[in-house]
Amino acid sequence: MNADEVYERVYRMALGFPGAEHKLSHGAPSFHVRGKMFLNFVDDHHGDGRVGVWCKATIADQKRLVAQNPQRFYVPPYVGVKGWVGVQLDRANADWIELSILVEEAWASVAPKSVTRGGAAIAKPAPPPPKRPTTDAKVAQAAREKLSAVCLALPETSCERSGSHATYYVRKKVFAYFLDNHHGDEIVAAAFKVPKGGNRKLVKAEPKRFYLPQYLHGAGYVGMRLDSKKVDWAEVAERARESWLLSAPATLARTLTGTGRRRKS
Repeated sequence: MNADEVYERVYRMALGFPGAEHKLSHGAPSFHVRGKMFLNFVDDHHGDGRVGVWCKATIADQKRLVAQNPQRFYVPPYVGVKGWVGVQLDRANADWIELSILVEEAWASVAPKSVTRGGAAIAKPAPPPPKRPTTDAKVAQAAREKLSAVCLALPETSCERSGSHATYYVRKKVFAYFLDNHHGDEIVAAAFKVPKGGNRKLVKAEPKRFYLPQYLHGAGYVGMRLDSKKVDWAEVAERARESWLLSAPATLARTLTGTGRRRKS
């Protein structure tokens, strides 16, 4: 069962409970009752290779399930400390009946009495699931390969993959990111460090090519789209070089400039 098939089955199950609603949380489908989340669908979260759900549970239930079947259950990041349990569902032996029981318990734990009074009977069939945010896989792969060639041509650089994303380092400092559908934004892009305030200037001047990437823009990064019909790879290389100079130690930066870091607006 592929990720889309798992998503559709999870979607119909979760929305079968009274008062359940579907939302996107950081680009991932999540399910709520009156604003309280009880289930998250996950697909290769930060490159962990799993397709399944994070389900609200108690600490005791989480420990019991993980101990009984660590191949199927796991402690998810962020919410695991609160007792949530991860359930892998992209395997042939996925137990959907067991999952429905866990989801019902999760739903009942957050739903108000006015909603649970009638029990968990399905009120009406769930509507078709909305399309999950995605990007063109071929476009993303080609862009990542070209960006890697640009970034890794700079001195003492390395790359670390995490799912569909990639991080580029000069020695141990990050100087660029490859972003593919970052938090469900449906964008393929590179993120580069620019001089203070430069990211907002670029976005204001050319909003079709530049944007402020979630979380990263506060650290001085600007997003440069790589999914446009025409990408100026010479400019990508220049942005990567500038970002490298802003991040590299001064002694290393002099190997490119002969004087030290170059800062331009």
